[in-house]
Amino acid sequence: MFLAFPRSGSKQFRADKRRAGGLFKGSAIIVVFGLLQGCAMKGFSIEKAVPDQTAVTGSVAPAQAVDAKGSSDQTTVRNIVSALNFTQWGKKPVPWSNPETGSQGTITAIAEKKNETELCREFQTSRESFDGVMLYKGETCMQNGGQWTLKSFAPM
Repeated sequence: MFLAFPRSGSKQFRADKRRAGGLFKGSAIIVVFGLLQGCAMKGFSIEKAVPDQTAVTGSVAPAQAVDAKGSSDQTTVRNIVSALNFTQWGKKPVPWSNPETGSQGTITAIAEKKNETELCREFQTSRESFDGVMLYKGETCMQNGGQWTLKSFAPM
């Protein structure tokens, strides 16, 4: 048996090519339509979708918020206020800066008071940092052992 194929330039070849192209396009449309039908399932609604509660995962307790920048700045101010020589300080403002946090400010008022058990210094200072400028009022006291502790440091 001898099979004859049409030559590539003939009318028969072009007609067969058009028929084959039409069949391919038609079958491609049917396949795509069938796939889309599977996506549009009846009864599916995003509003009715709920998370899977059966999955169990580990959890970590939330971290406690620590104002490390603020406490470092408080320590810097306490150290400056406690180290000042009151006889030479006078009424001039005392600038401070903390390279660890990038904050800076000016101590504008210091008052010293002494009782039988401790020496305290009350002060006012500004604090300029990336989160803004604030004014603070604080108090640091020297305990019997010579250690200075910060008793208060709060916004004004």
